Amino acid sequence: MKNLSELAGETIFIHQPSVWKNYYELKFGEDVLGTIRSKGFFGTNMFFKFGNDEWQIYRPSFWKSEIAIRESGFQLPYATYKRDTLKLRGTLYLPRGARLKFIFKVFRGGYEIQDESENTLVRCKDKASLRTKTDIVIERDSELINKYPWAIILIWYISYKRRQAAHAG
Repeated sequence: MKNLSELAGETIFIHQPSVWKNYYELKFGEDVLGTIRSKGFFGTNMFFKFGNDEWQIYRPSFWKSEIAIRESGFQLPYATYKRDTLKLRGTLYLPRGARLKFIFKVFRGGYEIQDESENTLVRCKDKASLRTKTDIVIERDSELINKYPWAIILIWYISYKRRQAAHAG
């Protein structure tokens, strides 16, 4: 598989094989497209491997809500996510001025990635179970999703952290 747009209209999912481990798989049917593992104190660092590439999702500062993404082995981030103040949305700032919008829906549940024209590119919905499972539908072909497949993992990670905070009280 070269890019995720080949799966437009199909459902892929993130699934946790074991409830005892911080390890997840991005799957299409029985095929594993990528792996996600959590490291660090309280699982603050996520590593996403897709094909031969691996990225790290992390918080550069404990005091800020900003989330950064860098290729594994590099020091500087090349993309950052910033939450809009007092809103259930945020913006992912990508190289060369590109942006993706992350929208979290409270009453209908789920969350989605939109382009700058507010076209939905990816739609996600968490499933209630003992182990983590999230259904992901790639709505349309997008060069940004093909180039930055970790954006899907980033929005899932943000939702995952929100659920953890809600369960903690």
